[in-house]
Amino acid sequence: MSARAVPYLRLFVSFALGIFLGAWFDYPIPGLDYFLLGNGMIAPFLARPKFAYRYRWFFGVFASILLFCFGFWYAAQYNELRQPQHFSAKVPGVHYFIGTIYDAPISGTRLKIPVHVEAIGTSPDSLEPATGNLLVFLENGDDSTAFHYGDRIAIRATARTNGPPVNPHAFDYARYLHYQNIHYQAFVKKDSIFLLSQNHGFALWRRAFQCRDQLLALLHRHFPTQDEYAVASALLVGYKEDLSDDLRTAYAETGSMHALAVSGSHVSMLYAGLLFLLRKLPLRGRRGRLVETLLVFCVIWAFTFLTGATASVLRASVMFSVYLLGQSILGRNASVWNVLAASAFGLLLYNPYFLFDAGFQLSYTAVAGMVFFYPYFYKRSPSLPKWADAGWQMVLVGCAAQLGTLPLSLFYFHQFPVYFWLAGWFVILGGAVILGGGSLLMVLDWVLPVVGEWLGSMLYWMVWGMNKIIVGIQELPGSVIGGIWITEWVAVLLYLVVGLLGAALVRQKAWQLLVAAGIMLCLGIYRNVRRAEERNQHQAVIYCINKYSLIDFFDGQSVISVADSLSRKQMSFAADANRWASGMHNLTMLPAAFDTNYSTANFWYAPPFIQYFDKKMAIIADARWVSSGNPAPVPVDILVLEKNPAVTIAACRKRFPHALVIFDASNTWKQTARWKSECIAANWPFYDVREQGAYILHW
Repeated sequence: MSARAVPYLRLFVSFALGIFLGAWFDYPIPGLDYFLLGNGMIAPFLARPKFAYRYRWFFGVFASILLFCFGFWYAAQYNELRQPQHFSAKVPGVHYFIGTIYDAPISGTRLKIPVHVEAIGTSPDSLEPATGNLLVFLENGDDSTAFHYGDRIAIRATARTNGPPVNPHAFDYARYLHYQNIHYQAFVKKDSIFLLSQNHGFALWRRAFQCRDQLLALLHRHFPTQDEYAVASALLVGYKEDLSDDLRTAYAETGSMHALAVSGSHVSMLYAGLLFLLRKLPLRGRRGRLVETLLVFCVIWAFTFLTGATASVLRASVMFSVYLLGQSILGRNASVWNVLAASAFGLLLYNPYFLFDAGFQLSYTAVAGMVFFYPYFYKRSPSLPKWADAGWQMVLVGCAAQLGTLPLSLFYFHQFPVYFWLAGWFVILGGAVILGGGSLLMVLDWVLPVVGEWLGSMLYWMVWGMNKIIVGIQELPGSVIGGIWITEWVAVLLYLVVGLLGAALVRQKAWQLLVAAGIMLCLGIYRNVRRAEERNQHQAVIYCINKYSLIDFFDGQSVISVADSLSRKQMSFAADANRWASGMHNLTMLPAAFDTNYSTANFWYAPPFIQYFDKKMAIIADARWVSSGNPAPVPVDILVLEKNPAVTIAACRKRFPHALVIFDASNTWKQTARWKSECIAANWPFYDVREQGAYILHW
């Protein structure tokens, strides 16, 4: 493939690199806008003349530099905090906001409402214009469904900046929101949010979200059980908020989570079905191709808005639209690589922060893997009977997509689903049938309700069977390799290895295989060095979990954990990333109970005391440890207060003389504030886990 045959790919690389560095530094270079304006005016004159062959590179280099600089400037300027009237400058004195909901609210433990702020003030009588985005968290209840896209609301609350992760290696939610251009959030009670008016925003988006809500109501009627409704709504509408944790885990650990998001696979199935039907019509010549293109284009975008126009289906629709334009209107087959680059380029022009979206990255790397590797895999595979060939092609497509996304999957999800190829048969075939059947169900429910009931019942049992199969595959021995931890630069090197393997597959050059093997050797050496460090590590981590306590003691690659009765989800969110990053192989869970006693060579636990190597802790969750009787003082290195014991710091220091007192996040704000005031008045050292993040003690 010649670089001249894929001009958009070259343009995309320069533009994306500029966006990456611009967002990374997040600082606008003074005068860069004037540089872009001046050179942008020169560019049309440089594009007109034909350069001599030896200077043909000049305009390409000039255009690449210009696009790189534009990407850098665009990413830096896109940050909403640089808006002249952004409300961030007045947040400390502001407690009243008026704004419009600019996306569909998302339900969960709390309802998340994204609001574009239009006015702020200390009270409703002191409002002044402002701009910026605010993420509102509202307690879920019967009135949670009263808010929709386009509603103008008033909020009485205190806006706070999005803080960094409070636990080591945890998911950086503030960074995630930053790339959605949201830098402030507010927790609102039900009596502090008011609906002012409705039907603002774009009418097209309002209609899209209304269609999605109507389809969800239809699915509720035909899929009466929660798991089946959740999967059907994810498959047909891309709405995944109702998936249970167990079912979400089952689909993730079998590599089938992509099927539960309306995305490229759904649009491609719709595209293939439309082409099959349109080929039966007498559409010939250039006019026939144009009619065919317009019909497919309209149906794809109608499907996009019917499903709520989620980010994943928007990406796929843009990709197929570019392909259709290149193939039909230009009268030639468009290069798939040009289509990928052109659609990605257009999406980044719309929103440069898409470059940092995991869904964007996974979508394009999956398609790139399929486009590049699948033809070579199939060409070199043995000939099979026709009845087996279709299934074998599906396996090869899944392997090619998995190869394209493998480094990103390991980086983001820290696991590898071993049986992704087996689950793929069921979710792809089942998804195609359910997608087609669901589309027909929408029509029949309107024109032939009785037939629609029969079809709905059939689809229900299909989804039920698919869920059972996925859970069965999850329970197979060795179904997932979990706890994988790689850094960003390791993921980049793995992509370099994949690229070298692909180049060797095409060009059949031995040096490419040797370089790939050399990189893997270096990664292996790095991993062995890390393992040696992990085997010699000794640390204790007091995690920050609201209303709960969790302490990990790392002795090499073994971890002893003293915890409350946490749910698996709570523990995973707080501690799993740090455990994986630390190379944990063995985990021992101990309850924080009065009658617990446990000891190893380096660890001894007998409540309220923990001895770990040469450090001694007292963990006080009950005032009886401090106030009962008149025992002799027991010196400790660290005193941990949890679960709001009714004690004073002075009494604790008398009973357990200590160097440092730690308040974990299971204590209330008020109790912690009282203890901190006492420590500050007496100049006693303390550490507040809720405010300062997890406490890490190294040996």
